[in-house]
Amino acid sequence: MSTISQLNGQERLRATMAAAALRKNSAVSGMTTAAGTRQPDAVTISDNARSIAAATKAVTDAPDVREDRVSALKAAIAAGTYSVDSRRLASKLVTSLGT
Repeated sequence: MSTISQLNGQERLRATMAAAALRKNSAVSGMTTAAGTRQPDAVTISDNARSIAAATKAVTDAPDVREDRVSALKAAIAAGTYSVDSRRLASKLVTSLGT
């Protein structure tokens, strides 16, 4: 069984190793200059990320209801020209129920 002092020693060792790894990674990645001062952080957004953001905005800005389609369906119902393809409806129902 471990004593408290042994656990503290293990934790100190882990902390020392983590700090050393951070210093090593910092030196390798060029985060510090020769004088040892930190350079400011920077973020670069890829063209793909910009495209995804634009597409997401377009979808978000689009209306939830297609008013033109609703108006056309209302007019067809009012005129008595709207009909439902029963086979297509049945097929869609079966597909949506997973049977």
